[in-house]
Amino acid sequence: MNTRLFKYLLLAPALILIAATTFYPLMRSFWISLHEWDLKVSTEMGSFIGFKNYIRALSDSQFWNSVSVTLIFATSTVVFTLTLSIIAALLLSKDKKYLSYLRAVLIIPFAMSPALVGFSWRFMLNSDYGLFDKIIDVLIPPLSNVIWLGTNTTSMIALVSVVVWIWLPFMSLMFISGLMGMPREVFEAAQMDGANRFQTLFQITLPMLKPIILIASILMTMFALKAFDPVVTLTHGGPGGSTEVLNYFIYKTGFRYFDMGYSSALGYILALITIVFVIIYMRRLVKGDDWN
Repeated sequence: MNTRLFKYLLLAPALILIAATTFYPLMRSFWISLHEWDLKVSTEMGSFIGFKNYIRALSDSQFWNSVSVTLIFATSTVVFTLTLSIIAALLLSKDKKYLSYLRAVLIIPFAMSPALVGFSWRFMLNSDYGLFDKIIDVLIPPLSNVIWLGTNTTSMIALVSVVVWIWLPFMSLMFISGLMGMPREVFEAAQMDGANRFQTLFQITLPMLKPIILIASILMTMFALKAFDPVVTLTHGGPGGSTEVLNYFIYKTGFRYFDMGYSSALGYILALITIVFVIIYMRRLVKGDDWN
């Protein structure tokens, strides 16, 4: 048998599986987005309407609210997660035996189910019996009367905190790997030249971490844009739509209001937003040292 043909024959089962589980659902959902389909009216797909579902989103105030909430949520999550991850990595990347145990323990929050984490935080932020709420009352008395899931600002703070807590271990381990792989000679030379810790951090360590920071930014942005479990379990998009990210709005449109055509169109809009962000990051990553 021809060698070239044989290798494609071996790949055929995997390609068929990918086509069945990825390409077909993508094409099918895009086709649905071009139709009217209200499951409350009919179980059959309605008439072809072209891109009217996409145009409808442009005049939908709920859609624009979810977009603005998503951008605020994603920006806050990415900035806080990466900042805290770098700080944690700097503290845990030292060559000490006890730190190796701490690095092993660090993965525990990431290994937990996001849904379980959301329910746990909702319980612990309860103003009547929540552990976190009681700790905050003791440490910060002016915040003792705050209902954390009851206002627009505090509910967003709580949601961002949950997502940061989930992804902080994974991102920290990425940066720890990067820091521990850096050549020691560079830092020894900087020390001999009289550079202090801040100069070393901002002029050597962070520039050498830029590729990892960009990759972490890509991953964190994708995770934030498609966040769903913490929203469902912690805030349900409330109060008043203040934490209704676009992914949750898509779910609500499709599986609560049963508007499958519009929901499919919203899904592709979210995918397009994600692709735009990834392209921007990748262009920066490919440019290397050209950050201007």
